[in-house]
Amino acid sequence: MIYTKQEYYTPAEVAIHNKSGDCWVSLNGKVLNMTSWLEKQFRYCKCPKDCSCPNKNWYCADDCIEYCRCFKMGYEYCDAKRLAMTILAYAGKDVSHWFKEEDWITYMHPIVGSRIPFMRHGSSFDQPVVPSTRWRPIAKPWWLDETIVVGKLTARTRPIRITNTLTSSSVMLEVCSEETIYQIMMRYLPHNAHMHSYTWRHLGKPLKYHRTLEQNKVYDERDRFSDVALPENIYVPDILLYYNDDLTEDLPRDGCVCFNRECASKPEICKNEP
Repeated sequence: MIYTKQEYYTPAEVAIHNKSGDCWVSLNGKVLNMTSWLEKQFRYCKCPKDCSCPNKNWYCADDCIEYCRCFKMGYEYCDAKRLAMTILAYAGKDVSHWFKEEDWITYMHPIVGSRIPFMRHGSSFDQPVVPSTRWRPIAKPWWLDETIVVGKLTARTRPIRITNTLTSSSVMLEVCSEETIYQIMMRYLPHNAHMHSYTWRHLGKPLKYHRTLEQNKVYDERDRFSDVALPENIYVPDILLYYNDDLTEDLPRDGCVCFNRECASKPEICKNEP
C-alpha cells in the first residue's frame, strides 16, 4: 500500500477551514492556506482605532469602519489589515471572481481615466489611482505565492459507495472526479486500516489503482438521470472489496508515506521513503 498525500479537495473540505487560525480559500482551481499570511498581516497594525460613525455611541451602522491613525495618514500596512479582514470574511470560500487569470479584475476610473484594479471589498497593497511616493511594489503577492498552495480544487465531485464483502459494511464517500483509485483509498483508509489485503472490483472486474473511476469505466451517470427527471442518487456505483486472505499486515503509515503527489498516478516512482 502506498500512502499518498492528498492532491484534490472538494468544496466541502475547503469550507471547514473558515477561521483565522485555520483559513483556506480556493482560487482558479488551487487551494491556498492563508493562515500564516493572515497572522503576518494582523501584526502590522496594533494602534487604537476610531469609529467612523458620526455619532459616538454603542450602536454603529453596517457601513461603519474602524479607522486608525496609520490608515488616516495613508500608510500601506493598514490597507493590508483591511484586506486580511476581507480574506477572513471569505475563509473557506472561492475568490476566483476577484481575479482575471493571475491578476485582479480592473475597471476604468471615471476621474483619472486609467485602468486600475477593482477591489470591491477593500483596498490592498496595490498601486493607488494617483501616483504616490508611499507606494512600494511587492515582489510576490499572496495570490501568486506557490508556497501556500496545499492542493487543487476539484472541478466536479461524485458519490461512490464502497462495500466490504467480508464484513458487509458499506460506506458512501464524496470523492473528486480527478482522483485515482489510490487517492480514493486514502479517503477510505479511516474506515478500513487493513486495506492491503483487499482487491477492489467493480462489476466483477478488478480496478486499476493508478487510474481514475472514469478510466476504470465506473461512470458518473447523474446528468443522464437529471435529463429524464430522475433523482441523481437513484443509483450510486458500488465498489466491492474482496478479502485476499494472504495473512499480510500493512506497513506503519509513519514510515512509508509518499509525499510525491505523482505516486498516485505513477506508483512505480515511489520509493516508500518518508
